[in-house]
Amino acid sequence: MVKWLLLAVMACMVVVEPCFAGNMDDDDEYEEVVVRRKKKKNAKAAPVETASESVAAPSFIVPAVVSVPVAVAATPSAIPAMAESDDEEPPPPPEPPAADAAEPRRLVRYFCKAWKDKDYERLWWAMSSDYRDKVSLKEFKKLFVSDAETNGGLMDENILETFKTRDGNEGVKVELIFKFPRAQHRIVTAVAERQPGGQFRLVDSPFIPIDLDDI
Repeated sequence: MVKWLLLAVMACMVVVEPCFAGNMDDDDEYEEVVVRRKKKKNAKAAPVETASESVAAPSFIVPAVVSVPVAVAATPSAIPAMAESDDEEPPPPPEPPAADAAEPRRLVRYFCKAWKDKDYERLWWAMSSDYRDKVSLKEFKKLFVSDAETNGGLMDENILETFKTRDGNEGVKVELIFKFPRAQHRIVTAVAERQPGGQFRLVDSPFIPIDLDDI
């Protein structure tokens, strides 16, 4: 009986051992497959990582911008010119000096000197304001230029006397001597009128050349 039991146990052990062996082999294969799958994943992932790491970021060379200060050359004459134009006032008219205009005789001397110098503007401003309102500088200059064509212009003067005129002005009789030798001397009267400021100015009289176009 015991013998048969031992045989039965041994038979069972023989039967069970292959089963366990089969199970163990299956487990080993499963673990091997898992390991192979992990190795395959690592093998595939490694090139990807290597590729991503091997790609170098493009480098760009940024040119350096150097700012050079530009010196603006300012014309020194421009600003003073503007300042002068702002502050500049028209020059005063060339009126006779107060000392010459204070006396009729001296005023005639002043007038004759400007006549010799052909300074027609000074001649015109030696006349009264009423006369200048009636006769322009251009017309006034024409009188003396036309007169010089016949006698060569004034060369010298000789004051003869002073007197009061009928209208209360100051008369100065003067001899005019011209450049042309054949031109006759002219004895005329210059009339000076006192102005509101007390000074004298010359008015229309035979002392002023006549307009030849009116003859």
